[in-house]
Amino acid sequence: SRTPLLIAVGGFLLVIAALLVVLLPLMSENRTAPTTALETDTLKPQPPIQKQAATSPEATDQTATEIEQLIGTWLRKQAEGEAENVAAWGGESYVAATTRGKECSQLLQEKQYLPAREACNQAIDKLSALMASKEALLEETVAAGLLALEQGTFELAVEYFQKALAIDADQEKASAGLRRAKQLPTVLRFMQDGETMEIAGDPEGALRAFSEAATLDPDYASAQQALARVKAAIAEKEFQLAMSRALQAMAEGKNLAARTALQKAETIKPGDRAVHDLKQQLLQNQRAARLSTLRQNAERMEREERWPEVLKTCTEALSLDSNAAFASSCKERARLRVELDNQFAAIFAKPERLFTEGPRKEARQTLRYASQFSPRGPILASQMDRLDVLVTEAEAEIEVVIISDGLTDVAIYHVGRLGLFQEKQLVLRTGNYTATGSRNGFRDVRQTLKVRPGSGKMVFTLRCEEPI
Repeated sequence: SRTPLLIAVGGFLLVIAALLVVLLPLMSENRTAPTTALETDTLKPQPPIQKQAATSPEATDQTATEIEQLIGTWLRKQAEGEAENVAAWGGESYVAATTRGKECSQLLQEKQYLPAREACNQAIDKLSALMASKEALLEETVAAGLLALEQGTFELAVEYFQKALAIDADQEKASAGLRRAKQLPTVLRFMQDGETMEIAGDPEGALRAFSEAATLDPDYASAQQALARVKAAIAEKEFQLAMSRALQAMAEGKNLAARTALQKAETIKPGDRAVHDLKQQLLQNQRAARLSTLRQNAERMEREERWPEVLKTCTEALSLDSNAAFASSCKERARLRVELDNQFAAIFAKPERLFTEGPRKEARQTLRYASQFSPRGPILASQMDRLDVLVTEAEAEIEVVIISDGLTDVAIYHVGRLGLFQEKQLVLRTGNYTATGSRNGFRDVRQTLKVRPGSGKMVFTLRCEEPI
């Protein structure tokens, strides 16, 4: 705290004022002999000064009084400067000012009034200029200390920061700088160790040493620069290793390992052109490998006549490469075969539709269309054989015998009215026929005649036997 210092300075000013009250009248009464107070000045003797020309007693008294006032001003400014510890930081400028102040007193004792007045004015001006430059001097001193830190001259840095704290004991930069300067030797030892290991090809060891230095003094630019340099060297080494692994994996067809290595390289150097180009090459390799796999799968599934899966596989291949010729052709083949399979499935789901001419005609067209596909696999051949059998059966004519009682009037839809008979033989095409019988006084009867080939003559009985 500055409170004790201010009290001391105040006491000092009171003593000076008391001395002026006692001494100035004595100096005015007797100009022929120097005062006791001035005789006790501890300044070293100055070279003889040329005597001034004689003046009148009145002028002499007036000049002496002016000089005494200047001395009072000087002493007051000196006391103010001492209150701000100027002796500790004023350096040669303060020494020069105090020297001129002492010369002023000495010259006054010697009655060299004009030189004395000049000396007093110079002392006052020098001290005033020094005090006015206090803030600028503080900034310059701190800057010099920081420069000494960066240059590694810690003793000089300590000297500058101590001087800055003498100017302003609360200056934060100076306090921090002094702390940094005191630990600079340790920081420099870590820096030396790091540089030695860096030269020896041990970047990891250098990284540890530079990290210690930077931790001790985060503001030490050389440590931060060395740390960044070693980190960059380690990163470059890891980057090159990752790229080498990626290239080797790609050459061996290990796309997953290559992708992992490239991801690490990209983490180290985001946006690197070489990584981007290699990733594109990897994508092309992966695409080519996938296309090759899809082609093999499609060919195998074609042989197995798994046409929906072939269609899906070829569509995926085209999504990877719209110019893949094999995918375009196989997709079209698969599309046609899927459509054909759907036609077969629809017919086989309801084969009774073939009993009518329209669906039967469509079935024959399907057979002709299917015969155009080559090579014909076992599944397609089986489908065609099955449909051919169904069409043949649907077109077959079967001998049918209908037995009645001669009293029932028989009719068959789409065939005609057969009338009354005991037995009637017909030739009908394969299919389902609805036969009806009617008789007066009896309930009508209805029966479906399912005419199918392969069982010789088919016999049906139709009579009205339930009285009303």
